[in-house]
Amino acid sequence: MFIYMEVLPVNKKKSIIVLSVVAVFIILMAVFAVVSFPIGDTVYDYNGYARTIKLGLDMSGGVSAVYEVVPDEYADLDVRVTGTISSMQSLLVSKGYTEATVSKGTNSNGNTTIRVEVPDVDDPERVLDLIGRPASLYFTLEETDNPKDVAFINGREHLENAYVTTDDDGNYAIGLKFNDAGAAAFATTTSENIGSTTYIYVDGQLMMRPTIQSAITNGSAIITGNYTYDSAYEYATKLQSGTFGVTLKQTEVRNISATLGENSVRIALIAGAIGVGIIFLFMILVYRGLGLAADLALCVYIVLLLWFCAVLPWVQLTLPGIAGILLSIGMAVDGNVIIFERIKDEYGHTSKPIASAIKNGFKRSTAAIVDGNVTTLIGAIVLWVLGSSTVVGFAVTLFIGIILSMFTCLVITRLILKCFVPLNSRSAAFYGLKRYEDAEDAASGKSADGVKVAVKEEA
Repeated sequence: MFIYMEVLPVNKKKSIIVLSVVAVFIILMAVFAVVSFPIGDTVYDYNGYARTIKLGLDMSGGVSAVYEVVPDEYADLDVRVTGTISSMQSLLVSKGYTEATVSKGTNSNGNTTIRVEVPDVDDPERVLDLIGRPASLYFTLEETDNPKDVAFINGREHLENAYVTTDDDGNYAIGLKFNDAGAAAFATTTSENIGSTTYIYVDGQLMMRPTIQSAITNGSAIITGNYTYDSAYEYATKLQSGTFGVTLKQTEVRNISATLGENSVRIALIAGAIGVGIIFLFMILVYRGLGLAADLALCVYIVLLLWFCAVLPWVQLTLPGIAGILLSIGMAVDGNVIIFERIKDEYGHTSKPIASAIKNGFKRSTAAIVDGNVTTLIGAIVLWVLGSSTVVGFAVTLFIGIILSMFTCLVITRLILKCFVPLNSRSAAFYGLKRYEDAEDAASGKSADGVKVAVKEEA
């Protein structure tokens, strides 16, 4: 007859140390999320990383600007308006305003308009700095009062992007990126006019007069000079404003109040705390020690999620964004439920010890959890890439939440349970586990008809 032995995965001392580190991490991250304190003798104060999370238009208000599309002699106006909207949206997203919206409309005169709404901006002038002041842009080889007639580069037809970069010596410069037509025109002109001056006009006003130093045939150029970052950024923004496909006239700029009211954030926090508290209580009551491990892992998940929302530039919290966070919390809990139910089956239907049941429960439920989360992750990526601006906030927070939920569910919960086992490896009641009838017979060394059988030792 075999003797039953239970082998513990780690010792008690190591388990206590690991659990203490997890507890300290949770407490410190929770404290640093909300507390404020001065930093030494500097003029800067630390205000808690949770308070630095950018809020969307419906949570914090923002700025709205309306531009009227000026009719011109060029064809395909609707196509160019659509391209301008796309360019404005991309420009705002690239500067961290993922919740900004750019939409097409019509004013009382029947003219086409473009409305830009940028959340979390206090100064109306800042929206103009973000998207530039839509303007005409022309490159000429002569100084003139009518640059449009002699231009070899037209901003809206030839220039794709203007940005801040550096030259070979590390000094700030202005980078230009042309489309295929612009690259061809710029290559021909620069090849034939090395040493000549190029005159750059924005809204009919001469803004710059750089010298052509070499033939530029790759569609990219830089304008060098004694620029600081701020001055290079200002020039790049003005040049960028000339890349829009239509001529725009600003008709309105105004502040927008938060649609959810001043107490929206506080109410959302209270509701979230109540929901998480109910989840904590449910997991403890139903799964006991397993639920306690899940609750600790969920605490890690919450503080990490707040930190990532604060530091990642794509996150701007709106009502859809909060929905994405709540959904990811539900998926994190759901993953733990799948694991725990598998552990209960492993322990209940076999004679395996608690440690082996936990190990096999994780092993046999991992694939299902990963498959479920990956499919949702793919959906979040599609919404992020192809969705409208109001959907992007939901997709971003859902994407971050799913990644963290898989990490805390499969790594943190497992680590905590692995530390629990050396401290309590025999009390099935602590883990909410029980043997079923067939497993009790196997554990006692009897078959279904009462005949004793050998029980193989399990490591």
